[in-house]
Amino acid sequence: MVLSFITKSNFWKIFIPAVCIAFSATLLCSLFCGSNSIYTWRALKNKKTEMEAELAALNTERTHLSREIRLLKNDPSYVEKVIRQRLNFVKQNEILYIFEEDAPDSFWDGGVNPSGTKKR
Repeated sequence: MVLSFITKSNFWKIFIPAVCIAFSATLLCSLFCGSNSIYTWRALKNKKTEMEAELAALNTERTHLSREIRLLKNDPSYVEKVIRQRLNFVKQNEILYIFEEDAPDSFWDGGVNPSGTKKR
């Protein structure tokens, strides 16, 4: 019955729109659901932005470390400063005080915050 409806004159009138509809449906599916979809593109764009920010931070750190290496190689006073700060070295007749970070602010406050609550 369907075959009697399709004649040579009607074939192209049905075939061309059917092919166009199928092609459009394929394009829409790939646009929203494929590996090259809009969602994938957005995720990759966000990842690129994050990686560029990380790269900028790493470049800043690299610049800082390069400067520190240059100072450590060429500046004896900077070397002394670093040794004293990081390794807790002292000169003769100096006293070094090291405070624990977890200790209360003072002996007299009894571990109480300014708001009146007990510190943990």
